[in-house]
Amino acid sequence: MDMVAAGKPFASRCAAQGEGDQGPMMQAEWCNRANCPNQAVTSLGEQNYCFDHFCIQCYELLERAEGETARGPSGMPTQREALLALDECAQRALEISLGAIELNNLDRARLLDILLWSGDLAGIMRMRRSQASVSVAN
Repeated sequence: MDMVAAGKPFASRCAAQGEGDQGPMMQAEWCNRANCPNQAVTSLGEQNYCFDHFCIQCYELLERAEGETARGPSGMPTQREALLALDECAQRALEISLGAIELNNLDRARLLDILLWSGDLAGIMRMRRSQASVSVAN
């Protein structure tokens, strides 16, 4: 059972546990950030990231999305893209936490924070989107 979002495959649970098809991320790929010598643990959008750069990228995305939710409803295409990015961010954090790489408590806490914050912001955006569609219908 392979899962796909935003056109990129996620590791199945078997692959995350080291069983079965390992998928494309199990090949030696490197972080796409300039001058980073670390191996990629996942991708976000079209970019491969090591653990630290993945967390940095997610926090930047979360801060931008939080700014958008604080300003209120925005344009539908931008909001839809933000929702997709938040969902991918949460899914990738979950993928890493269930994966085969060894994580310390701080790393686990960072992933949990990303997962929960993504869920909170996506929930707010979806609620506002449904409220906006109800008010337009009236």
